[in-house]
Amino acid sequence: MDDTIANRTDLPVSDEEAKAVSVLGKGKIITLAQATAAWPGVEVPVTVPIRYSVETLQECACENRENGTDWRLVYVHGLSLREQRDQIGTNRNHQPCFYNNDWWLQEKEGEWANFKPEAGYYLIDFNGRFGSTAWKKQEKKIAELGHQFERAHETVVAEAILSVFKTTRERLLESWYHWGKSLASVGRRVVVGCFDRDGLSVYSCHPDWDGRGYLRVCLLRKFNA
Repeated sequence: MDDTIANRTDLPVSDEEAKAVSVLGKGKIITLAQATAAWPGVEVPVTVPIRYSVETLQECACENRENGTDWRLVYVHGLSLREQRDQIGTNRNHQPCFYNNDWWLQEKEGEWANFKPEAGYYLIDFNGRFGSTAWKKQEKKIAELGHQFERAHETVVAEAILSVFKTTRERLLESWYHWGKSLASVGRRVVVGCFDRDGLSVYSCHPDWDGRGYLRVCLLRKFNA
């Protein structure tokens, strides 16, 4: 679509961002300027370092080509889930939106629903892994991959997929959930996803459930520096 943020030519790109684009490809990065355009009114620094080495980006680009992964580098403002909902809204006639449920707006869910991750660039694989697997077993599978990988925080994933949609109109996680890190008040792990026209959903699931393929993991590469 010609009117998407991704096709605007007036957005600045730093040398470091240009290098990342050359390695991963234009469709695999949401720059600081694009994220700023996607979330108007959010204060951002002038420049932000990309805390991944060129070698790490090259590894992820190679995995995308050869192994069917979907590694993307996305600038995240560090908005909490509730802040994201406040700005995006729940009106399905104005896309994107959040699914209009309110259980996670209760005071007892405040600790995780108000959590603000560190702002910056995150390297995330949006090709969900380890479906039909209980949460703790997913953790073991992640550990087997090596110390450089971890489960992405659900707040980061939510902001990232909303930024991607607002930039390119591409819907990630349209038919499945990312099983996040946080514990809801009843001891269930928070999930985000099923991002269809009804909106981005926020739920929680018992960690012993296998999810029947709907509960997957978006992997995160840890920062190199």
